[in-house]
Amino acid sequence: MIKYLILAIITGIVTYFLRETVVELNYGAYKDTLGALLNISSIIFAIIGAWIAIIYPRAIGRVFKDSKIPSTTIKEADTDANYLSELVEIVMVSAIVLMVVLSIQFVVPIAKVFLNGEWKNYAKFLSFFVISMLTLSQLYAVFRVILANYFFLNELRSKNTDGKIDSLHK
Repeated sequence: MIKYLILAIITGIVTYFLRETVVELNYGAYKDTLGALLNISSIIFAIIGAWIAIIYPRAIGRVFKDSKIPSTTIKEADTDANYLSELVEIVMVSAIVLMVVLSIQFVVPIAKVFLNGEWKNYAKFLSFFVISMLTLSQLYAVFRVILANYFFLNELRSKNTDGKIDSLHK
């Protein structure tokens, strides 16, 4: 949560320093960014959602069953929960980005009719802030996907190496 607060503070500072430029921008300037955010968020949402379902079926099964976790699998369940929490955070960020982008695309044409004068400038500041925040959040989510894959592969290779070493000692 703190990391997204830091992203919001950074976005607020950037919005403040670019306030004169932001006033000159219109919806067309953001259209490509919104389309890219929509596509990237959709892809990450779908892929990570499928990844969770395929790789962690036992963890998902534990949620829907009323049975207790046996003591032998508690450590494994904790490890699954740690990985799952990272993946679920990525899915949630992508879902929020999707919802906000869809909302922006729906609201902007309506807001153009009603906003004028000083309110239009405030709307431009808010739009820049929100779209910048969404972009930074989605970039962070993509970075987290890259890191998750890297660490997953690293752990897999480590386990494979340990298995090979153990088989040589037998």
